[in-house]
Amino acid sequence: MDANGTRFQLLLGRDDWARCLQVDAPPGTTLPRLGDIWSRIEKKEDPPSPPRLAWDAEAAELTLQPKLFHFLAAPRDVAPGLEARRGAGRDRYGNTYWIGDDRRSLRVQSSGSGTVSLFWPEELPSAGPSQEGGFGPVQPPAPPAPPLLCGLAVTSHHYLVVGSVEPAGLLVFDLHAGGPPLRILWPPGVADPFDLAATPDGGVLVLDQDHRRYWRLDAGFHALPSGADLVLEEEREETFQPTDKRFLRKTLARTFPQGVSLEAASPSPAPGPIAIEALADGRVLVLDRGGTDSRVLLYKDGVLQGNPVPLVFVGHDFAFLPAGSDGSGPEATSQILGRLYVVSAEGNQTFSFLVEEKKAAPGQLLLTQSTDYFPMRLFGGKALVTGQGRLFYDFPDGFIPLVPQRRPRYETEAVLLTPIFDGRTPDCVWHRLFLDACMPPGTSVQVRSRTANELAKVELAPWNPEPGFNYLRSDGSELPWVPPPSGEHRGTWELLFQRARGRHLQVELTLRGPGNATPRVQALRAYYPRFSYAERYLPAIYRQEPDAASFLERFLANMEGFFTTLEDRIAAAQVLFDARTAPAETLDWLAGWFGLVLDPAWDEPRRRLLLRHAVDFFQWRGTPRGLRMALRLALDDCPDESIFQEKEPLGSPIRIVEHFRAVQVAAVPQPQASTSGIRAVVVRTRWEPSQGGASLTERYRKALAEAGLSPEPQRFPLQAPEDAGAAEVWHTFSRTVLGFVPASSPENEKQWRQFLARRYRRMGELNGAWGTGYADLSQVSLPSTLPGDGAALVDWYQFSSVVLPLLRAAHRFSVVLPVPGGQTAEQHLTRREQARRLVELEKPAHTVFDVKFYWTLVRVGDARLGVDTLVTLGSRAPELMLAMVLGRGHLSESYLAAGHPQDVADRHILGRDRLASIPTHRSDLR
Repeated sequence: MDANGTRFQLLLGRDDWARCLQVDAPPGTTLPRLGDIWSRIEKKEDPPSPPRLAWDAEAAELTLQPKLFHFLAAPRDVAPGLEARRGAGRDRYGNTYWIGDDRRSLRVQSSGSGTVSLFWPEELPSAGPSQEGGFGPVQPPAPPAPPLLCGLAVTSHHYLVVGSVEPAGLLVFDLHAGGPPLRILWPPGVADPFDLAATPDGGVLVLDQDHRRYWRLDAGFHALPSGADLVLEEEREETFQPTDKRFLRKTLARTFPQGVSLEAASPSPAPGPIAIEALADGRVLVLDRGGTDSRVLLYKDGVLQGNPVPLVFVGHDFAFLPAGSDGSGPEATSQILGRLYVVSAEGNQTFSFLVEEKKAAPGQLLLTQSTDYFPMRLFGGKALVTGQGRLFYDFPDGFIPLVPQRRPRYETEAVLLTPIFDGRTPDCVWHRLFLDACMPPGTSVQVRSRTANELAKVELAPWNPEPGFNYLRSDGSELPWVPPPSGEHRGTWELLFQRARGRHLQVELTLRGPGNATPRVQALRAYYPRFSYAERYLPAIYRQEPDAASFLERFLANMEGFFTTLEDRIAAAQVLFDARTAPAETLDWLAGWFGLVLDPAWDEPRRRLLLRHAVDFFQWRGTPRGLRMALRLALDDCPDESIFQEKEPLGSPIRIVEHFRAVQVAAVPQPQASTSGIRAVVVRTRWEPSQGGASLTERYRKALAEAGLSPEPQRFPLQAPEDAGAAEVWHTFSRTVLGFVPASSPENEKQWRQFLARRYRRMGELNGAWGTGYADLSQVSLPSTLPGDGAALVDWYQFSSVVLPLLRAAHRFSVVLPVPGGQTAEQHLTRREQARRLVELEKPAHTVFDVKFYWTLVRVGDARLGVDTLVTLGSRAPELMLAMVLGRGHLSESYLAAGHPQDVADRHILGRDRLASIPTHRSDLR
């Protein structure tokens, strides 16, 4: 409701727009609701009508139905044939391997330099120079030609597996250890590898296109059985037998797994399999190519699952990217398996499909085609490769990423009917229609309306054309204090109803576009009834002529719209005083009420959070907790309400360490109560005043003698000797025996007299305790030699061991910040400077501080438990750190990586791994 009492009907969000009707059904039939069409599509069912409008869930907008962009091949384009398929793979470090054009060599593209080089063999065989004449040096025999190769994959255990056609078998390269390949020969005539795919368990799938079969190999590259094995040689009796005929010697039959037959699958065999991929759960996807289309088949344990899913084009190759852990929730009707990318036979475009499986029908694949456009320029046809969650295809000299490009295509026109709005009063004059939308050039939204006083007569009422949304409000939405729209051609579009008079109103919207753009509608508001300036402020004579009254009514409505906007902003001024509702441009003004100046670098949520809790922040200002609040508010990636909780959470990542808390002072001996029986005697290694000054001097003389120095002093000195050797012994002895290093400097005289004044309130008490005759404290200086036994020695000991350390640490603190991971040294310095400037503003004026970074790993001797340490798994633990990289890592932030083979985490190393963790099955030993 606005300031004049005019209300509005609102369409906002998917549920509201789903109530609208799509106008494309034949005459006489019921118009389908948009919600029914969208729900059928989401359930992978046929909608009641072809969709013309779509809901963009990410932007929460209504658009024309997106369409797939088809690349039109040029007349001279040559499509790659199946003979161009070579096979390619990408390892965990980003290096890409593929079979060369000669089909007898392997090429590699380095992830670091991007250069392409020969991977295997070390050099290609070439014919030696011809020798003329009958005599000459003997030429060494030429090395054997490499086998004919087809199909390639890199396993999860970092093996490069290449299919060999002549002879049939596999070449296995250990990418960790290097060296020549391991050749695994298969029986001749059994299989001719065409495509290979890695399985999640470290094995390989081998597809034979000619024989229409595929094999599954385990991590040890042994063919797993699938049904009856193929008999290569029958069992036979040997020629030579024992003379006593106690047993019969036989040669066992030679067998080989015959694999999974794709031709024998019923009821839908795969006569033309050309590509194979493995799912995360062990199932297998096969791309079957026909003459005019292709199909995707799903196999589990060699058995076809569900019905094949047809494609509307001919495929050349495909690749599969599994979904993450959030593929589907428990309330979803289908499980998202991942995305399938299929290359068209023309070789100029890849199509993307969302792969799902209905929970009610396990084994039946659902492929939802995406409208993303993946162009492939100069695709050679070798392979489509996945690695690190991305796709790559072969360019003339290497592999480049496959990325989508914006080529949007939409329906050119769609018509919808809104629900019937109720104006609550008969002959209601509908006022304005507002549309929050984005209308790029070439797009438009046309409007028609019909009204009636009775609900049943609305569908019989004639349609009245409205002016259309031709006016974009320059000041944004008509709603008060709504943030202005961001983006080009986006805003609030407005029209004035011309002849909409009646209690019930229905609006028809026609969305049009050129095919490559669409109107994007977010919300619709229909205001009623009209607040008439002519009726309120002009005499009735101005309304006698119908035509003139209609013109005057619409003319004055323009004025009413201008003033109502101002009146609404005045009436809704209270939103300016709430940090949750105030516009972003008014936050600095609102902060001025608290005397705050907001940091220009802060984002809007951070500013609103501080303004909402300004009172809580001010009451803790100048305290350690207040400093932590300010630092977390400025430095946390996602600050939330927990910063200002009444009870501060344990384990705060930002710590304020007051220096006096970490001072280690000498313990004051406590008198022990007299007890009967055996009494425990504590042997003290440190000297105490009760032991007397002579005892301290004697121990010091023994320390000098043990160090080979002359024990000259008659009294323990309170200053370091001039001799370097004696000074080192003096410092070590002081820290070990006294627990502190004596310091007697002129700047400590004032603190010494203040200490005595607090302990002895009168000079008589001091002189009585010390046995002296001082007139006032100005005559009492800080001892430069060890005082005599008694009260003077005790006073000096407590002042030097307790008072001075606390005075040095008073009003000093350190701000320790967690080291942010993955940032450069420059970013660390910037973060430290931000914290320093903030603490300088918020700390008490008499304090001194410094800012440091810390690692959460506890180190004995460097941390004080319970004050400035968080006992947890630290960021310096090797499990969470990366190996040191030259020129990129700091020495204290990384560790030296072990060499091969100790750096191979997915292989069992003798002497490194526990015996219980080593597999016993021969297929798992590598």
